[in-house]
Amino acid sequence: MEKIAVASQKGGPGKTTTTVNLAAGLALAGYRVLVVDIEPQAQAGIALGVRLLGADVAKSLGLRLQQAAQGVPTSVSDIVIDCSHLLEHRAGQGKLCLLASEQATMANAQHILHAAGIGQIHVLRSLLDELDDQFDFAVFDTPPAVQALNGVALAASDYALTLCLPKHATIEGAVTMRSTIRHVKERTNGLADPKYLGALLNMSSPQREWSVEETEVRNLMVDTHLAPFVTDIREDTRISRSYASGMPAVLGFARHACGQRYAKFLQETLDRMDTPQEEWEIALSADEMIAQAAEKKAAKAEAASKKVAKETVRA
Repeated sequence: MEKIAVASQKGGPGKTTTTVNLAAGLALAGYRVLVVDIEPQAQAGIALGVRLLGADVAKSLGLRLQQAAQGVPTSVSDIVIDCSHLLEHRAGQGKLCLLASEQATMANAQHILHAAGIGQIHVLRSLLDELDDQFDFAVFDTPPAVQALNGVALAASDYALTLCLPKHATIEGAVTMRSTIRHVKERTNGLADPKYLGALLNMSSPQREWSVEETEVRNLMVDTHLAPFVTDIREDTRISRSYASGMPAVLGFARHACGQRYAKFLQETLDRMDTPQEEWEIALSADEMIAQAAEKKAAKAEAASKKVAKETVRA
């Protein structure tokens, strides 16, 4: 089971929608996929149509993390929730499951892990070992980096990616998260060494609508060596509607632009997992994209001018 953490220093850049769409896309491609919700707000579960209420709170991953951190023998195999019905009527589908979160229990787990410190950094990795042969991929929805739960998630991961919004404030957080990912090996005494996969620009705009800030952010993502994905995820109300309906956009809107962009992002992610960073295709800076568009426009105008000239001569 290859484990991918979707991580950010701060809340709000779209970790949950990225997590569930990446996971659902993998399942749609035929893989057995587990979404691991390590976020106290439990939003990954909501995005897959799952809310732990009443007696179902006993299925919270937060409870099992509490027990494991306190040295109580425990398991997670009995709390895996099958969400594969979301894949029905789609050819070649795999399996989509969830380890769900619940606010109070996960918040308590956060306090216990914070008190335990580095000694319990491997707790999630140990819990997931029993599921290793049951899934091809696990995708983690993580809380902000300031929380102990984030460190536990990164210590369990094999790969990690981060996100930016078209806002200056997100660049510093992405750079910090990249550095955090690269120090996991040191913090875990070599047990975990997640490969940094790059930064995804989320909630972006078409080039014709770029603000000065978005242009600068795109340039900074390249200049600060965040290895931005070529595919960005555009602002689209269908993504938020998908969250509310419990059906990821890559499934519910597979033929629309938002679903297709998530599918392209998935393919880039898989390509980066399988190749060294020096072979990755990296997004161009905004300045390069603007220059490239201007060259194409000039070439098109020149071709049209030549065509008109030929037709005039023939006439």
